[in-house]
Amino acid sequence: MMSKKNDKTKRIQEILSTVEIPETRPEDSTAQPSKEAISELREAVINASQLSKKDKTDLEKVSWDEFLNAIDRDERIGFTFDQKEVTPLDKKLQTDDGATSALLRVGDEVFGKIQLAGEEDLSAEDTVILSSIAQQVSQHIENLRLVEQANQYRTEAEDASRQLTQKGWEDYLQTTGMSTLSYLYDQKRVVATNDASALTNLPDANVLTQSISVRNEPIGQLSLTDIEEQSEEAQNLLSTVINGLSSHIENLRLLDETERGRQQLDKRAAELETVAQVSTAAAAIRDPKSLLRSVVDLTNYSFKLYHTSVYLLETSIDGGEILSLVAASGKIGHKMLEEGHYVKFREQKSQLAQIAHSQNVYIENDLDGTATFIAHSYLPKTRSEMVIPMIVADKFIGIFDVKSENPSRFSEDDFRTYTTLASQTAVALQNAQLYEEQLATVERLRELDHLKSSFLANMSHELRTPLNSISGFTQVMLEGLDGPLTIEMEEDLGLIDKNSGHLLALINEVLDMAKIESGTLSVTMGPANLHQLLEDVIKSTKALAHENDLTISLENNIPEDLIIMADDMRIQQVMINLIGNAMKFTHEGGVFIYSEKDNDLIRIKVIDTGMGIPPDLLETVFEAFSQVDTSTTRKVGGTGLGLPISKRFIEMHNGSLWAESTGLAGEGSTFIIEIPAILPEK
Repeated sequence: MMSKKNDKTKRIQEILSTVEIPETRPEDSTAQPSKEAISELREAVINASQLSKKDKTDLEKVSWDEFLNAIDRDERIGFTFDQKEVTPLDKKLQTDDGATSALLRVGDEVFGKIQLAGEEDLSAEDTVILSSIAQQVSQHIENLRLVEQANQYRTEAEDASRQLTQKGWEDYLQTTGMSTLSYLYDQKRVVATNDASALTNLPDANVLTQSISVRNEPIGQLSLTDIEEQSEEAQNLLSTVINGLSSHIENLRLLDETERGRQQLDKRAAELETVAQVSTAAAAIRDPKSLLRSVVDLTNYSFKLYHTSVYLLETSIDGGEILSLVAASGKIGHKMLEEGHYVKFREQKSQLAQIAHSQNVYIENDLDGTATFIAHSYLPKTRSEMVIPMIVADKFIGIFDVKSENPSRFSEDDFRTYTTLASQTAVALQNAQLYEEQLATVERLRELDHLKSSFLANMSHELRTPLNSISGFTQVMLEGLDGPLTIEMEEDLGLIDKNSGHLLALINEVLDMAKIESGTLSVTMGPANLHQLLEDVIKSTKALAHENDLTISLENNIPEDLIIMADDMRIQQVMINLIGNAMKFTHEGGVFIYSEKDNDLIRIKVIDTGMGIPPDLLETVFEAFSQVDTSTTRKVGGTGLGLPISKRFIEMHNGSLWAESTGLAGEGSTFIIEIPAILPEK
């Protein structure tokens, strides 16, 4: 005979053997697992196998906590078996810590225990059996939990699928403008009707009706009248027809929505292309009025609108702010522009002004029976309207207004499209306005420059006349024509004559520069012997070199008999300017002039041993009124016009003048002239 303990163990095993794990039947599943689902499951298994022991324990604890904390379960579940039946324990589960027990666990997570009440200590063999039973019960309970959660997840997924199906059909009917749609077939033809009562008014007798469902979500019904016998065979046949019909209807809906989605994408792409074309055209136009006129016309034509207009924020004659109509499409827009249509910016009753204040895009898709933004008899067919504020850098500049004859014309996609168009138009408009302002500024500067040149020319003429008189009378007195002079008088008169000559040279430079800027200075080309010209220049500047304790030398490699076409007076003036400039900035050493004929070029170099020119100022020295030494303590005077005038004279000979220098004191500077050697016969 078996002992009492063995009898108890046997009874427990018998109870366990009667517990089954529910399995999902094939007919419960609406479709086989997809390849993607199998792949995800395989990946989940791999990831689970790579979890650490602690991670697995934490995961199991969280899973059981979530399972027990569900709405329809207590946090503690217990059962008792008294050799007759299994009954649930009271919610306040009482346990005897001294009783024999075995823990129920999954991995290292304990979620319950088996307790043998009123029993003496078990033998080692019975303890092993109890532990084995506890292990089997643990695994069995865990499997039951997993199956229940899987069923719960599947139910939730099915509910979500049904909700998506219901929402999809609701959106589809709303988009297509249909609430209900019925069809009647009388064995001759199919008649569509929007009368919802068409199916409810069928005769009560001999009517066989079944619901048409997609993913367990009813979307309609199919009714057969005059059925002689509603047999099971007829019901099965109708179910088969409905199953195929529901799938076909759902496929048609999805196909229709896919096609409408494709059409929306095509429409969106075409609209964006139109926006790009309008923006490109706007960016190429510099006149603000022409720009806005082109934008409204292109927008109205490309998007097939009823009317398009642009209002800009301006200041009225009385100083108030107004939204003035500056561009409008078509003949209607032309009439409105002629009438000078505008809206007061502070007008409380104007919806357009309110939108301008709020600076929010406004869309009205049903203006039938409501007040339009513009109470104007020219636009009676307006059914929908969109108003977009034009803002650049957080600054409101105007309104972009589009109207359509069709209700519900403007969608969320249109909102993005027209907002982009309005923003780009606002930027292009601001650029055009800035360009127009720059043109006005440039024109004004040209006028000022012309006035300056005219002033300098007139002043130079006015100053040269008295200076010539001073110089002439000084020469007369120095020659003794007015009587004998003392030594002191001759010295004073000599200084007067020298300084008047210097001042006259400065005035001549200013006059030449004014003539160059006004375009009235020219060169007189004629036969010139540059070899002899350089010799004469050296002779005339030797006295100045001796006064400054400098040397001056010439290496003249231009053929003595070479005659070219040039303005010898201007070339001589250039050479005197360059040599005089070199002597002013040279305190030790001297000035060396080198000349040569290189193929069809005449090259002349003026080299000094002075202070040099910083490399970054080599181009600046040829600008008018520019000085290398700009300090208030500079020792070298001058107007800063000698080099610019010289450069211009050389350029008028189709030549070039530039400077080279390291900027180091003692190494000096080199000014190089190159002019074409054009022979008189050419």
